[in-house]
Amino acid sequence: MEEKTTVGDVAKKWGLIYGLIGLIYIIVSTVFDFATQGVAMQVISFLVTLILAFTVYFLACKEYKDDNEGLISFGRAFGLIALIGVIGGAIRAVGLYLYLKFIDTDYLVRIQEAQEEMRERMGAPEIDPDQIPEFMKFFQTTEFMGIATFINVMLGVLVIGLIVAAIVQKKEEYTY
Repeated sequence: MEEKTTVGDVAKKWGLIYGLIGLIYIIVSTVFDFATQGVAMQVISFLVTLILAFTVYFLACKEYKDDNEGLISFGRAFGLIALIGVIGGAIRAVGLYLYLKFIDTDYLVRIQEAQEEMRERMGAPEIDPDQIPEFMKFFQTTEFMGIATFINVMLGVLVIGLIVAAIVQKKEEYTY
């Protein structure tokens, strides 16, 4: 009898793939400062990450379905996608944190300078950094960037994961 592939096996494999590809893309976008290149570049970057997530989730569910007699329930597909998101999101979050903390330590400064430049172009008043409340300063740290990366991946799991699970589900047909 042929052994079926488990959700854990597929989740580990595709979670690692998703995490590493996502981390490479985040680092490339950080190196080339996509966040400071304007709205068009941010939209393109968002679409790339959306397509990456959809593709990985779809291929993972397809692999599981093909190895399990062509069947996968909606719940099993969404559970698989959630595990992939947790693994991939953790890899991306930790990788981005380490990159920003130890390699590209000026990235957040460049982001703040771009925000200041945008504020000046829009005619908004200047902000004194000393007047910013302490809790708001946390949102400008590498720790927050890591946490936000993980949260963004998990939000993507909710939206994209539900769509992919609905597309790939195939239940056993019973005949009476």
